Amino acid sequence: MANILEIINLTKVYKEAQNEICVLKDISFSIDEGKFIVFIGPSGSGKTTLLNLIALLDKATSGGIIFKGKDITKLEESRAAKMRLLDMGFVFQFDALLPEFTVLENILMPALMANKKAKTYAKHLLEKFGIAHLANKFPPSLSGGEKQRAALARALINKPALLLADEPTGNLDTQRKEQIFKDFAQTAKEEGTTILMVTHDVHAANYADAF
Repeated sequence: MANILEIINLTKVYKEAQNEICVLKDISFSIDEGKFIVFIGPSGSGKTTLLNLIALLDKATSGGIIFKGKDITKLEESRAAKMRLLDMGFVFQFDALLPEFTVLENILMPALMANKKAKTYAKHLLEKFGIAHLANKFPPSLSGGEKQRAALARALINKPALLLADEPTGNLDTQRKEQIFKDFAQTAKEEGTTILMVTHDVHAANYADAF
């Protein structure tokens, strides 16, 4: 099985006034296609920084990021934005659904941005995550768990090779957390999407291929 992501000696140092703060130092790992990988650590341990570097939302101080066989650290912003739209999906602690659009419209937005027709796939994802009955509802009327499942469907609409999830269950109760972990594991297995999730919740390890 091929590596879809390889991190090589990745380091990130922030400069504040006369001080340097090393958030990540010489981090190296690789992830195979279609795996659900969880990084567990406390707040302030650099988890979000790592995801931001992989998504090229921030620049590494040094090191390599090999995605789909290519070092992406030197990509121009226009190409990086295209990569984020087409090859990566994102799920955050807060669902970031737009309240004035229906659940279905929210899910379809990344596809519209990519000029893709994806309504059939959107309906498949709604069914897959058990929220088909909410397609025409608006986000404010949904529970926290329902919003995160809609956010997961939105992240998958362009069929990304890699999904990055940053504390996606941080605002959910235990039962809803367990369901989201199951959704991620099922998605990696059935959709073939590689998922890298960072969290402080040790229970996520029960559903991951590695942690």
